[in-house]
Amino acid sequence: MNTRPTRLFAALSLSLALALAACQKLGGGEADTAPSFAVGDSVSGEITSSSRLNYNDGSRHQGYRMALKSGQAVALELGGALDGQLSVFDGQNLLATASAGGYEGEAGDRGLSLAFKAPKDGTYLVAVNSASADAFGPFKLKSSQVTPYDGKPLGAGSEAIDWLVDEKQDYTLKVDKAGIYAVTMESGALDAYLRLSGRGVDIEDDDGGGNLNARIRAYLEPGEYTLAASSLSGGTGAFTLKVALTPVDKDLIIRDGSALAVGQTAQGMVDSRGRRSFVLELDSARHLQFDAIADNFDSVLRVSGPGIEAEDDDGGNGTNARLALRMGPGRYTVTVSSFGSQQGVFELETTDLGGDAAAPANSNRKDAATATDAAAEAAVAN
Repeated sequence: MNTRPTRLFAALSLSLALALAACQKLGGGEADTAPSFAVGDSVSGEITSSSRLNYNDGSRHQGYRMALKSGQAVALELGGALDGQLSVFDGQNLLATASAGGYEGEAGDRGLSLAFKAPKDGTYLVAVNSASADAFGPFKLKSSQVTPYDGKPLGAGSEAIDWLVDEKQDYTLKVDKAGIYAVTMESGALDAYLRLSGRGVDIEDDDGGGNLNARIRAYLEPGEYTLAASSLSGGTGAFTLKVALTPVDKDLIIRDGSALAVGQTAQGMVDSRGRRSFVLELDSARHLQFDAIADNFDSVLRVSGPGIEAEDDDGGNGTNARLALRMGPGRYTVTVSSFGSQQGVFELETTDLGGDAAAPANSNRKDAATATDAAAEAAVAN
C-alpha cells in the first residue's frame, strides 16, 4: 500500500520561519531578468561579492528561470565548494527549499538535492543562495525530470528508484516465498532509514547497508509487509530500494523449542527480537561445548538449567560465542541471540568434550587451531 498523498514533490525541508525569511530575500521581478534554465540543463556559476544581495541577511544569490508545465516534477542538484541553499519560488510563494548542511548536523561539502512539483503552467525562479554573508564559492546546478515510483508492490528481485520528499514514505513488500530477504535503501543524497513491519515483524535500520545506507535482513513468511523509507537528516533526495531473496534450507529452524542433539549442528534464524531458543535433554552428566557461529551478526550464547546460568559473547572465534560446561542430567534451555537484536542465520554446534575441557579435535575454529598448535609447540620444547 502506497499511502503518499498527491503533494509528492511539494515538501519543504526547512521550518516555516525560514521559509518566510527566504521569501523576503528575492523579488518576483527577478524571474523576468534571470537567465533561463531548462529541465535537463547543467550550469556552473559562482557566488561572489558582486552577486545579487539578499537584503535581510547580507547573503548573496543567483537566480534562474524555469518554464514548467502543471504537474511537472523536477529534481535539482547543487554541487561545488559553495556553502549554500536551494530555493524555488512561484512569484512570491516559496515552493521548496533545502540547505547544504551535512548529515546529523555535520558541516561538509556533500552537495544537496531538492525535488518539487509545479502546481501550474508558468515560470519559476530557482535561486542558489549563499548560506551566510561571508559564504562565497563556485557551484554547479543540475536539473532533471523525475519519474515517480509507480506504486506497485515490491517483491524478490525488485529495484525501485524514488524521491523522498515527505517525512516518511510507505511501500508494500509482497512475499510469495518464505526465505531470508535483504531490503536495502541506498542514497547519495540523504541518511537512509528503513523500517519493515507486518505479520509479527518490526525491524528498523539506519546504517546497516554501509556508509549512510540502510539495510534490513530478515526471514519472512509469505504475505504482505510495509516498508517505511525516511531520512535521519530530514532532507529530500533520490534513493533506490532493492529487495533480494536468499532461499533457505528446508531444515532451517525458525521456531523456539526445537530439540538439540549432542554431536550435531543446528542451523537457525534469530527472530525479530534477535534470539532463538532450543531445548537440550540430558540423561547423564556430560561435558559439552556450544558454539554459536554467525557471519552477519555478533552472537551471544546463554545456557540455563539445573544449577547452571551461563552466558558468553565473544568466547569463540571473532565475534562468535562459545561455552564449555560440565552439566548434570536434566532439561536445559540454550538460547542464541544477536548483539543489537539483528536478524540473521547462525549455526549452533553441540560437542561432547568427554573428560577433556580442551577444544574438540574436529573443531574448525581458528582459535582452536591456534591453541592446538601452541600445545604442540610446548610439547616439542619440553
